[in-house]
Amino acid sequence: MEWWLWLAGGLALVVAELVTPSGFFIIFFGIGALAVGALAAMGLVQSIWMQGLLFSVLSVASLLIFRGRLKTTFQAPPPPSIDSFVGVLAVVQEYLA
Repeated sequence: MEWWLWLAGGLALVVAELVTPSGFFIIFFGIGALAVGALAAMGLVQSIWMQGLLFSVLSVASLLIFRGRLKTTFQAPPPPSIDSFVGVLAVVQEYLA
């Protein structure tokens, strides 16, 4: 497979991760494709079966290693529950008659 196809596919997967709320899955496959594309461009990986194997191994390994860290780093705090406002003093800012 041509090296530029790996790079184009990797960029497409990274962009897909950025524009969709997928929960940090797609980006690791994009990184794997970019890595295989770079290795193929340097001539280090020639055969298609080796490229596919390397893509699979790199994608799954990076997913297992880095997904938990990314999720905890970028996780939004849970929304406050409605009951948390019970007993809180409210001040009227504007009165409409």
